[in-house]
Amino acid sequence: MKPHAWRKWLNRVTLAQDIYWRRARFRANPSQIAVEPTNRCNGVCAICARHFWNAEQNPPADLEADTLARLREFFITADTVFAFGHGEPTIAPLFWPLVEAAKSCGCRVEVTTNGLTLDEALLDRFLAAGVEILNVSMDAIEPAALARRRGLAVSDAEHAFAYLARRKYEMGVRVPEAGIAATIDRDNLDELPGLIEFAADLNVKTLLLNHLVAWDASLHARSAYHEPERLSRALADAQALAAHRGVKALLPYEAIVGGRCPHPLRLFFTRAGGEVWPCCNAVFRNERYSFPAGNVHNASLRAIWNGEPYRALRRAFLRGEPPPEHCRMCPLRADELASHLRQLRE
Repeated sequence: MKPHAWRKWLNRVTLAQDIYWRRARFRANPSQIAVEPTNRCNGVCAICARHFWNAEQNPPADLEADTLARLREFFITADTVFAFGHGEPTIAPLFWPLVEAAKSCGCRVEVTTNGLTLDEALLDRFLAAGVEILNVSMDAIEPAALARRRGLAVSDAEHAFAYLARRKYEMGVRVPEAGIAATIDRDNLDELPGLIEFAADLNVKTLLLNHLVAWDASLHARSAYHEPERLSRALADAQALAAHRGVKALLPYEAIVGGRCPHPLRLFFTRAGGEVWPCCNAVFRNERYSFPAGNVHNASLRAIWNGEPYRALRRAFLRGEPPPEHCRMCPLRADELASHLRQLRE
């Protein structure tokens, strides 16, 4: 039995009751903890918010030991810990202590990486740690396109996935389960069939698709929503091909029903510096879409989890009250062209 299994089960039951009774103040703790190990990055992804945000408001930061120690209270009752954010997690000084802390509390661990550090030694460490999910950001299969978009060589990604599959077979283990996280836009819709074939050939189980978020006008022009018929056709074809090849294709927002956002009900997102956000859509400081809920260094985890920013969102999504301004055009509520514009500068 995993550590703290009884407490996790009780938390799941209590959380279901909180949601059923439409409470704004939850008795349960969050079931999902997302932690940004660092907001520094070794990548070149031109679509990342890091290239558009206010650097003074979002200075470089790494997860600190004190922050990690404080989060353990919620790790004990959480089901899943996600390691991701606006940086490359594997270069963070406390990335492996974060993984070890989550695993010691019996949490499922999911990591999203740009893949640039995935050599055999690092993959062996993921295997030894028992990380359940390892997603690689990869949204093209044509070598020049992937190098331009992500700075990643197709051959390196192929070697990493093949090595992981071989080592799992040799060790007789099933995890980490490999996935590909792809950001789709007008430029790479035609790459989806190739990505699916690539995934299927290398025992990659999941293709997670997300729409491009436009942090400025140039990115907005690339949104696939400018060609809705082509977009719809490409996603339908991708889903059919993925099902045929045994790859699970998670289409953008397909798990969201009726615009009900799951984040204020389940998610506790902590930035590297200790700020907590009730949403993962724009988790950095900015003038237009910024709504932090607190900081783990200034308040208890429970006080933040049941603070007014979280309660306001729960009242909106569970009781039908008007949502906060920053939620009204969120992609989870209105999956259309305008909702993907998060312009930070002209």
